[in-house]
Amino acid sequence: MTQTRIPLRPLVLALAACAALSACGGGGGGPAVIGSSQLASTSLSGSAIDAPIANAQITITANAPTGDTGSSTIGTIGANGQGGFTIQVTLPSGSVPIFANAVDPANSLVTLSSYLGQSDALAAAGTLNAASNLPDLDISPVTTAALAVYAQLNGSNYANLTPTTYATNLQTYGSDILAIAAAIKAVGDNLCTPSTTSISGASTTNLATIIAQGAALSSANPTTLSTAITTLGGNCASVLASLPSAISADPYFGPELDLGDVIDAGVTTVPAGTYQLQGVVAQTGFGATASTLSSTLTAQQAVAPADVFDDAAVSVSSTGAISSTDGNVSGNLVGNLLTLSLIDPATGTTYTLRGKVGSLPTALSGGAQAYALRSGGIYTATGGGTMLAKFDAVLAPTSATPVWNGITPPSSASGDGIRCSNGFPLRLDVFAAHDGGGSIGECVSASPGSWTLSAATPTGSGDNFSFEDPSRSTSNPGSGYTNGISSTPPTLSAPIWSEVSGAPFVLGASGAQLTVNGTTLSGTLYYVMGTQTAVLASGSGGTGANTLLHLHDNQLTQVSEASRNDGASQGGDAGSGAANGDH
Repeated sequence: MTQTRIPLRPLVLALAACAALSACGGGGGGPAVIGSSQLASTSLSGSAIDAPIANAQITITANAPTGDTGSSTIGTIGANGQGGFTIQVTLPSGSVPIFANAVDPANSLVTLSSYLGQSDALAAAGTLNAASNLPDLDISPVTTAALAVYAQLNGSNYANLTPTTYATNLQTYGSDILAIAAAIKAVGDNLCTPSTTSISGASTTNLATIIAQGAALSSANPTTLSTAITTLGGNCASVLASLPSAISADPYFGPELDLGDVIDAGVTTVPAGTYQLQGVVAQTGFGATASTLSSTLTAQQAVAPADVFDDAAVSVSSTGAISSTDGNVSGNLVGNLLTLSLIDPATGTTYTLRGKVGSLPTALSGGAQAYALRSGGIYTATGGGTMLAKFDAVLAPTSATPVWNGITPPSSASGDGIRCSNGFPLRLDVFAAHDGGGSIGECVSASPGSWTLSAATPTGSGDNFSFEDPSRSTSNPGSGYTNGISSTPPTLSAPIWSEVSGAPFVLGASGAQLTVNGTTLSGTLYYVMGTQTAVLASGSGGTGANTLLHLHDNQLTQVSEASRNDGASQGGDAGSGAANGDH
């Protein structure tokens, strides 16, 4: 299409510059004036995480992102030539949401938004930087997308935005946020050529808003991937289907998808002790720099098949230092942000990872408190080049055992656009790089040590689903399936998921088959308890290896930042932990 294209590298940078703050915000309108009641001065320091946005215009606001109703400007500064900055601000008293906003002076269409946290918690921290008490200072298309989703669901009213509600927003709408973030990045980094004029002249925050408004987020059947594809048009479909998996595996963008980057008083680190670490390592085949997702993601490289990682003796010290007796695991935990060096004995590959740790419902781990780790990172591929990988894991006391039926099915036997006659519904959003994506509906009958899945179908009675299908609510209701790429929904044949020997917090289904747009991939499907991604390891040597399937919101994905999580397995979420000390 003929339009003003938004270079996403600057976009990410705008984010990035904003990143330093861990927040940005967009909007239109004049700033309000802050009241006289203020807290002590707070220092915010950070730097861009992508190619720097030289002299990015940074604005810190209270109550709402820049220009939105009620927004109050409390500080402005220009980033340096490398995108870094330090700003001293005086915050309003009380628990007021604080945002950071960035504009690229070389391209005013690049505007980004993010949420920092509440003013009282920020002021209590005093000085915020990555080396001290703010776990993650990065900003990316993810944070912009997350705020667009929140604003759409809440009528652009930020009065009730808190770290808890933000975390719930991320975990409930993770797949939708990924799709919107992919659209921002695809346009901003010129990874595809949109054909529609509907976004001509729109800022990147406006693009996120357009997609969120059209995606039916408040219904059980959001169509975010379809909406992003149809909004951009052109040749963007395959890029939008592949980018989410790369974004979720990025060591800086990935952590922004889980529990958020906001400063959060009371976040409890994992207690000192000895743990077992069980997880799945999945190379994505996407290239990356050491600091952030590459802006030249056009195709996957061949990768090794995903494999299970198990270490029975991982120690966490009272200061958050992590080590293992075999030397394969080392790292550090600050709050709920984990940095990890992992040597995979199956391949000898070393991974450098960053991720968030959340407490699992104790009903899923036999009463003991176990922790879900969702992380992404980099490794050096054979022949050179830095690549992205996904590592999802459970960190559990050595006495803990998984309870795979510790989840309560919805009373209506339906949820998230899926109706199940028994068991609980499971929606898997497929972002497949080889030729597109879509969504799969399954009904899960769980036992203590395994799941049995039966496929829900797009039409008919009994077990069925309705999602990623905008045609049903527009010109052709009730017929056909479309996600902007294919008229046939993806299918998954993997009826029995059983505990992996030696790593029971991981389910495996050998002989699984995933069919997307006429292409069938076969291999072993893995899922780690409490994480948001299932991985199909379809073998080495092809671009279809290690396809990531993202779980849409369910009780398993709702981990908490609470020191102990006794309630979420009974239908709670990241916010329900409040009674147990969450935030």
